[in-house]
Amino acid sequence: MSTSFYDVVVLGNDLAATVGGAVLAHRGFRVLMAGVPVEERYTLGPYTLPRAPLAFVGVEAPTLKRIVGELNLVQLLRRRLEPNRPAYQLLLPDHRIDIGDDLARELAREMPEAAANFETAAARVAEVSAAVEGILSQELILPPDGFWDRRDANRVAARLPEDDEDPLAALGDGHPLRAAFTLPAVFGAAFDEVGAVSIGRLGELHRRGTFRLDGGKEGLRNLLLDRLKTHSGEVRPDLVPNAIMTKRGKVTGVQFDGRSELIGCSHVLCGIGADKVAQLVTEGGEKPPKRLVESGHIAPSAWRYLLHLVAPLDALPDALARLAFAVGDLAQPLTGANALMLHLADGYGQHAVLSIEALATDPSPAGLATLRRGLRQHLDRLLPFVDRHLLLVHSPHDGVAPEGVDSERGSAPPPMAMEPIWHMPKDRPLGFCGLPHATGIKHLLLASQQVLPGLGVEGELAAGWAAARLVLQTERKRDLVKGAVLEG
Repeated sequence: MSTSFYDVVVLGNDLAATVGGAVLAHRGFRVLMAGVPVEERYTLGPYTLPRAPLAFVGVEAPTLKRIVGELNLVQLLRRRLEPNRPAYQLLLPDHRIDIGDDLARELAREMPEAAANFETAAARVAEVSAAVEGILSQELILPPDGFWDRRDANRVAARLPEDDEDPLAALGDGHPLRAAFTLPAVFGAAFDEVGAVSIGRLGELHRRGTFRLDGGKEGLRNLLLDRLKTHSGEVRPDLVPNAIMTKRGKVTGVQFDGRSELIGCSHVLCGIGADKVAQLVTEGGEKPPKRLVESGHIAPSAWRYLLHLVAPLDALPDALARLAFAVGDLAQPLTGANALMLHLADGYGQHAVLSIEALATDPSPAGLATLRRGLRQHLDRLLPFVDRHLLLVHSPHDGVAPEGVDSERGSAPPPMAMEPIWHMPKDRPLGFCGLPHATGIKHLLLASQQVLPGLGVEGELAAGWAAARLVLQTERKRDLVKGAVLEG
């Protein structure tokens, strides 16, 4: 029996679902955000560490403007964003290049023979990015699902290159400067095997400028949660879903652990993997539709692993940028300890937090232990004198006890799940789309990283906005039908 009813129930912590819930709450819907929110930071002894550092890009992108304008977050977000200068640093085996306003001078110093070819490749990357931006500025539902959506997608697809095109062809195969665009795409996208569209969009957005956001990705999510609660939304971190209830192919509510009654709703937005959605539908007593079962077969190929190092500020080189990408062997896959993304937070008094991000292909304890050792070795080659000065070493993902902190001064939190990198089919629409919002059950929608995985955070924002629009369209149609009946 249902004793509580909401217009929309949001499940999961994915940013897309949070965006959808916040927009709908702002539009007057009664929204329940269920699940355990992740805190922005955690503390070990005297040190405060981020859970999910973020290199924010695309501050002028149409999707972000649309959402922050809708939620009146423009001024608040501006206060939280701090530009990185340079935008990022490229750490190669034999070169260090700052990608920023003085890029021409950097190339003239490090690789003068490649400067002209780099500019040609950068121009092609900018063309691809502009085409993606033109598509996102339109009111299209992406990924396309249904005749009209597919027709609209086919109309705009001509602006994009084939995903197997090489937008960096001007640089030639194996040129080290290719990493200036491929590394931001590899670390920014939520799927593997990034193609021309992801390289073009994410590579160009990073080159335009990156920003440090206080609190990282969870800081952005908490901004949205605050807006959700300001309007008609309710956040219940204690509610853990155990079943999605349906009737005649339509969602009717959600069952939660520890509650005998059903929480009824008109719509459910799922910020969790499609496999978990299918499982919750099964627990509700219904056989999941074929399309939801097939979506649930999408599996991760890697996971984002994070290792924090705390060192005195004067032990770090002055030339190290706040954001850097490093690669050891350009001929090897950009996973494991071979490719790193470095986030430097230097605003903690006399010490700095250096967060190293890598893509783990083996999530087992033994695999993460091997990765951790490889990261320390790679960092020792990049910054050979830092290791002896480290004050703290800890990962929020592998469960290993922190190095360098007295246990009496603070204990590590339980390991948190790593963010997955999904293996998507090669025939993905537009080169950056993934799973459709629709699940085959009416009013049960996906709003997760799996929807637009090729665009990183921008894709999550766009997916959340599209999910909110789908709910609004459904309610508008229902109101029109009601009006017709009343008039009759």
